Amino acid sequence: MLDTNRIGEAADILRNGGVVAFPTETVYGIGARAYDEQAIRRIFAIKARPHNNPLIVHVASIEQVDSLVADIAESAKNLMATFWPGALTIVLPGSARVPQVITGGLTTVAVRMPDHPVASTLIRLLGEPIAAPSANRSGRPSPTHVEHVHRDVGNDVDMVLDGGTCRIGLESTVIDMSPDIPCILRSGAITIDMIQAAIGQVTLHSPSNSTTEPKSPGMQQRHYAPNFRIIPVPRDAWAQTLDEWRNSDKPIGILCHRTAVQDESVTFYRHIPGTDEEYGKGLFAAFLDAETANIDVLLVETVKEQGVGIAIMDRIRRAQAIEKDNLNES
Repeated sequence: MLDTNRIGEAADILRNGGVVAFPTETVYGIGARAYDEQAIRRIFAIKARPHNNPLIVHVASIEQVDSLVADIAESAKNLMATFWPGALTIVLPGSARVPQVITGGLTTVAVRMPDHPVASTLIRLLGEPIAAPSANRSGRPSPTHVEHVHRDVGNDVDMVLDGGTCRIGLESTVIDMSPDIPCILRSGAITIDMIQAAIGQVTLHSPSNSTTEPKSPGMQQRHYAPNFRIIPVPRDAWAQTLDEWRNSDKPIGILCHRTAVQDESVTFYRHIPGTDEEYGKGLFAAFLDAETANIDVLLVETVKEQGVGIAIMDRIRRAQAIEKDNLNES
């Protein structure tokens, strides 16, 4: 049941310059009033987040978008009508009112309308947009359970709103509408096929070819990374990979999906069966739970890069990357 009294307290905290962790359908976020530059700078400090990494501004109505952007193209309006509220962030030309700390000094702003009753109620009660990155230290896996928020940043925010387990578990898809052909900067549950069905041709950002400042969160070469090494494992390579690691002196873990791997020698084991969407929902939680087992290596099953599998493999690659040159190692 929605606790509107507690959400109202959270809105008052934001109104008075505070920061609040709250759930969305994707992951938990740390929010501040979008027009409160001092509170937003506090978010960057809590996360130890680079200041050139833009934030997403969360809205509860199209009217709130109007104060954030300079222009909304018809194709962007089509995306809003099709996917909002939902897990799609749209990068648009920003208005002069948007603080530069949100945009990373860029002329664009990233906006989305979350599809979660706690998030939407919080924004409505506040009466203003909320700028919010994920509720974790910069570069770490995003939290999808409230206990993970408490573990990482709970002592540094003014309130944590509990909304249960996030329904999607992967950060929103981000699409940049400023090029002639819109470009997906970050993949998510709203897939490239779904977007093309709504507005026609789009491109997919290539991390290896990028030399510009990030226009969206989640574009760093190493991101979503736990405190252990990740080894991606194709479905048909489990036997060989386990043979390679079984006799090592390192505590290892297994995260499997289509294949129910059995190995009693591992320190951590998590099997997430079902669809790729279910695998994506449990991915970050598995990373964070594995940390408590004090493993050195996690063997992670890969998926086909189609549909939401594109987003899953993006997260796995960024979580395993040590430096730019080995981002695409497998």
